[in-house]
Amino acid sequence: MIRPKSLVFFLTCYLFVILSCTLLPSFALENAFPPGYPNIGGPPGYTAAQRAVFLKTFQDGIDLAKHTVLFWPCDPSNDEIYTRYFDPADAIFVNQMYRAIANIDFNLDLTDPKNVAELVSQPATWNEKFSRLSIHFMEDHPGLANLQFSHPSCNIPQTTAFVVPTEGGRSALMSVCPWSYLVYPFSQDIQNPPAWAVDPSKDQSKGPQYYDGYGCASLGISDSWLLYSLSAMMLHELMHFPGLFADVPGYDDYITIQYSKDVPHFIADFPGPAPPDGYGPYYASLINRLQPKDPDGVAWKGIWNADNFASYAASRYWSEVCGRTFKACPNQAAVDPFERHQPQWPF
Repeated sequence: MIRPKSLVFFLTCYLFVILSCTLLPSFALENAFPPGYPNIGGPPGYTAAQRAVFLKTFQDGIDLAKHTVLFWPCDPSNDEIYTRYFDPADAIFVNQMYRAIANIDFNLDLTDPKNVAELVSQPATWNEKFSRLSIHFMEDHPGLANLQFSHPSCNIPQTTAFVVPTEGGRSALMSVCPWSYLVYPFSQDIQNPPAWAVDPSKDQSKGPQYYDGYGCASLGISDSWLLYSLSAMMLHELMHFPGLFADVPGYDDYITIQYSKDVPHFIADFPGPAPPDGYGPYYASLINRLQPKDPDGVAWKGIWNADNFASYAASRYWSEVCGRTFKACPNQAAVDPFERHQPQWPF
């Protein structure tokens, strides 16, 4: 990570960690969003309280990207978390991808404590390209009905969310399905577990004991799905929006996987066959380490798989918050996302 040059630097970074996990009142989130950044909607008749949940889900993904930039390693080539998911040669590009999401200037020197302090203290800003992203919560995006090609659906069991690029990738339609809220808690509920996360099967005589996946003490010692929250889910989906990264230097040269002929540069999900897919920290690390071939015989890189970005950000975040470095995920059996106690339904 970037080494503190002063106490001010450390305190501002620490303050950001705390604030980024604080639930803002619905009116604060609502007033913070400029019109059209992005277009957020839901089923007919959804309430203001539900919209606040939608807004927080989106904002938490941006905050995770911002945290990743603020706690960027001094030397990625010697950082065990970074090298788990990415090639050291791609470090500048990877950093700029997170900066694009968080709307941080590509050239801002974050080894300068003054710049860090200013960045942390500034009100949140949004990349103007989010005005071309439309997010629909709790069901398939209605705009999908106008498309002439097949796409995922919230009606498919265990589908959490998906993105369909449009207009050559300059715009995108995101659908966030109900399943997301059945599987992933908010980061704040992991960091500061609420009463519903108390595990009654554990001895509570020495204080609250929580279900696995809630509280730093219950996150284990290695990367797993337990580190995934709605923040990581949202960050993963944002990687599928090519237009967001149009200004990232070299994006078209680095990202050579195509979604379609009209969208020739697209960060995707590894389609298999070995590993079977690109989801989760174990398979993401295998993609970076082995560069497996897809059905077309193309050897994949970590930067082509969306969950490599989510896995790295999640591991970095919880390593900083919990004060210990999470080790590499040992195997796929260690990351079953359905083993965690179901979070409380936020609606």
